[in-house]
Amino acid sequence: MTDDMSQDGDGQSKTRRRAMAAYRWSDRFQWLSSWFKTPAEVGFATASAAVVGTVTGMTLLDAIETQANRALTPVVQEQSRTTQNSTIIEIIGYDKAGRRGVFEVVVLNKDFMWVHASADELERQGKKIPAASVADIVLDGDARVSLAEAREIIAVGTASQEGQAAAEHQRALQRAQRTAQIASGPAPEWVPVYTLNLGQYRDPCAACETTGTSWQRPFIFISVRDLQDGTVMAEALADAMTGKDNLPSPASYSAFELAKIR
Repeated sequence: MTDDMSQDGDGQSKTRRRAMAAYRWSDRFQWLSSWFKTPAEVGFATASAAVVGTVTGMTLLDAIETQANRALTPVVQEQSRTTQNSTIIEIIGYDKAGRRGVFEVVVLNKDFMWVHASADELERQGKKIPAASVADIVLDGDARVSLAEAREIIAVGTASQEGQAAAEHQRALQRAQRTAQIASGPAPEWVPVYTLNLGQYRDPCAACETTGTSWQRPFIFISVRDLQDGTVMAEALADAMTGKDNLPSPASYSAFELAKIR
């Protein structure tokens, strides 16, 4: 077969495909027209169909762009380290548009817990910590460095499964506010501070500790290390916290309420 014949064949094939596509759309248009009585109604319906097609295409492009943004974002290896009083875990999450957030989560070890049914008192190895000494005792050197270098600070509040849902939700919020008071001290005054109320623990866990529920109400705060421009912080943080064995899973608690308080 010569080149000219090959080109003519391709041209004829493209022409046939275009004709078939035009026929299909003409057939659809005739079907659409049969539902309406006047030319004006037909015109409106045709325009509506065009809008639906455009929106569908834009939605598909947004989804593709989201995945592309996430794929092109440099991978940061999540790391953790143990300090005198806590474990510090670096986590990475993405908002729904694929923009990345990097967070450093400080989780106090099991020696430190909220006093059962208290919204403002902490205990160490079962003994209450005097209110005036909480920051000095709780925040070790590594935690203070993390807070001092934070772009933003998020104080987390949780409540264990005992008690009424509304009361425990409020208690978790008050614990987040108390955590914010403690954690914001080492940070510069211009650093924004948020509370994250996770509410009450609600997910039965056969593999979890069974000797008590103190592990459901840990003392946690988060240093925001990096956010890509435009990142929805709540979405990226929820994504980062999901599926981690050593962190509260958002799905295991009754709320995920992020609020700026400073």
